[in-house]
Amino acid sequence: MQHAESIEVANLMGGALVSVRRLSRRGERRAAAAAFGLSLALAAVLGAVVGLGLMAAHRVVYGPAFVGLWIAVGLGASALAASRASARARAYCVGTSIEDDAFSAIPLTLVHRSREGYRIRVARGFTGRLQGERAPLIVESLAGEPVAELPMPGEGRAELAIGAATFVISSSVDDRGPAPPLPSGVLRRLVRRALVPFELTAVASVLCAVPMGAQIGEADMRSAIPAHATPWEIEKLLRAEAQTQAHALHQCFDVLPISCQRPGYVGVGLSLSREGEIRSHWIARSTYGNECAVSECLSDVVSTWFFEPLPESMKVILPVQILRTDKPLPYGPARAAEDKQRSEARAQRVESGQTTRTGID
Repeated sequence: MQHAESIEVANLMGGALVSVRRLSRRGERRAAAAAFGLSLALAAVLGAVVGLGLMAAHRVVYGPAFVGLWIAVGLGASALAASRASARARAYCVGTSIEDDAFSAIPLTLVHRSREGYRIRVARGFTGRLQGERAPLIVESLAGEPVAELPMPGEGRAELAIGAATFVISSSVDDRGPAPPLPSGVLRRLVRRALVPFELTAVASVLCAVPMGAQIGEADMRSAIPAHATPWEIEKLLRAEAQTQAHALHQCFDVLPISCQRPGYVGVGLSLSREGEIRSHWIARSTYGNECAVSECLSDVVSTWFFEPLPESMKVILPVQILRTDKPLPYGPARAAEDKQRSEARAQRVESGQTTRTGID
C-alpha cells in the first residue's frame, strides 16, 4: 500500500465550506524553520535591548559570558520552538481550544503523521466511511473502541461527521503546490512561549551586572599631599600612608616564638624621591630585642610600599605601630603571657649575674 505524502482536510459546517488545510512534510520543515528563525531573531533583539539598557544604566557585564549566554539560550529556545512547530504542523486537531483547526465537541487529533504515514483517529460519535484501495470501511463499525486509529492510504478519501460538522479528508501520493503554512496565529503563539527563558536570561544579566567604573580625571591623578605643605604636614601624611600599609608587617612574626607575638613600634627610615618612590630604606629603631630578629624581614616588606608624590625629595623616619600577628596563638593568650613573663625573668637574672660578676672583678 502506497503511503500518502500530503493530506488535505476540508471542514464543512451545515454543507458550507469553513476551512481547508493541507498537511505535508514540506509544511513541517517550513513551520520549523519559521519558528526557529523568529525565536532566534527575538533572542537577538532582546539581548541587544538588555545590553543597551545596561549601558544606559552605567552597568557592565563580562562580554564573552553575556554573548555566550544569550547565544546558548537563544539556540535552545529556538530549537524547542521549532520542534513544537513541526509537531503542530504534522497534525490536524479538532476541539474547543483556540489553537485547534476546527470546532468539535470531542477534543481529538483527527489526522497526524507517524513513521508509517498519515493516520486518522475517530472516536465514539463519529459517522462516515473511509475509501481506499480496498472496500470502503464504515466508521460506525468501530464504535466499540473509545478511539480507533486507521491508516490513510495513498489515494484514499474519508468523510467523517460529528454533529453539524463534516470533515472531508483526501490524501495524495504526490506533494504538489507550495509548502502549506501553519494556521493563522499558531506560529505567533509558539514563539511567544520562548519569552519565558529570554526573560529569565535578562534577569540573570541584570543581576550579574556591576557598576561601570568612573573615568580617572586630572583631579584623581593629583597627589594627596599638597604642593604647599610644610615638612611637618608631609611627615604626618606619610605616617598615615605607612600605617595603612603596616598590616603587611605581620608576616614577619609568624615564624617567631610565642614571646615575640606582641605589639610594638618600629622606626622605618625612608629616602623618597619626588614621585614617591623609595630610593633606600632601613629600620632605624625597634621595640623588639635581639631575641626577635625581625629587622631584616621588616626592611624587605617596607621595600614594597608606595607613597604619594611629594613636593620635593626627602629623608624621613616614620614610627609605625605593629599589632600582633593575625596568626592565632597555639596555646591561647594566657600561655603567651606566661611565656613572656618567664622570658623577662630570665633576662633579668642574666643581667643581675653580669652585674655581680662585674662587681667581683
